Amino acid sequence: MKAKVILFVVEGSSDEAAFMPWIEEELKRLKLKVTVKVVRGDILTKYIEYSKEFEVNPSNVKGEVKKLINNYLQSSLVKSNQIKLNDIEKIYYVTDTDDCFRDENNNSINKRKCLMKMFNFESLEMNLTKNIKFEVIFFAENLEDVICSKKSATDEEKKRISIEFGKKSMKESNFFRNFFINENLKIWDNYPESYDGIKEYKGRACNMNVLIKEIDNKNLI
Repeated sequence: MKAKVILFVVEGSSDEAAFMPWIEEELKRLKLKVTVKVVRGDILTKYIEYSKEFEVNPSNVKGEVKKLINNYLQSSLVKSNQIKLNDIEKIYYVTDTDDCFRDENNNSINKRKCLMKMFNFESLEMNLTKNIKFEVIFFAENLEDVICSKKSATDEEKKRISIEFGKKSMKESNFFRNFFINENLKIWDNYPESYDGIKEYKGRACNMNVLIKEIDNKNLI
C-alpha cells in the first residue's frame, strides 16, 4: 500500500534544519505509513514587482497556498517520485509570527490578516473531489526566539542555531519533545486554542506541541 504524504511548507532552510530531522526519525521509529515532504514557500511577505502592493493578501492567500502546492506537484523531482495530489493527506504551514499581532506596520498588518484567514482554513479544496487537511504551526516571534531567546539574528546565525538544535534533537533522547512541552514556553492543547491565544499573547510561544501529540497518538492522518 502506498504511503500517504504529509507536506510541511516552510519559510526557509532554518525551519527545515531545526525540526524536520526529528519529525522524520520519529515517524520512522513509530513505523507510521507516512511519507514526509518539505515545500519551500515564504509567501506572506512578498511584494508585487515594482509595486508597494503585497503579492499575497487576505483575499488571495488560500489560492496562493494552493498554487504553491500545485507548483510543487509539477516539479520534475516530485513527478519522478510519482507523488500525486491524491497522495497528499495533510499540509502543515510553518511560519514565524514576526510579532504581527502587535505591530502596526504594513507588513505586520498584512501578515496578521493572512494568518487569521489561514487559521480558519481547516482544509484546502484542491479540486471538486480532493480536500486536504490544513494546519498552521507558528513560532512567536520567530524560530530563533523560541529555541534560543534570540529575536534578531543574521542569516549565518539562523543557520547555526537551527542546525545545532536539529543535531541536539537527534542526539539527546526526548530533547525535542521536552523542549516544546515545558513551562518556559507558552503552549496550547490544540490548534484552535493556539490560533485564538496567539492573537493576544506576548512572548515566546509555539504550537509545535500539538503536532508532537498527534505523532505520539499516531493520528497525523
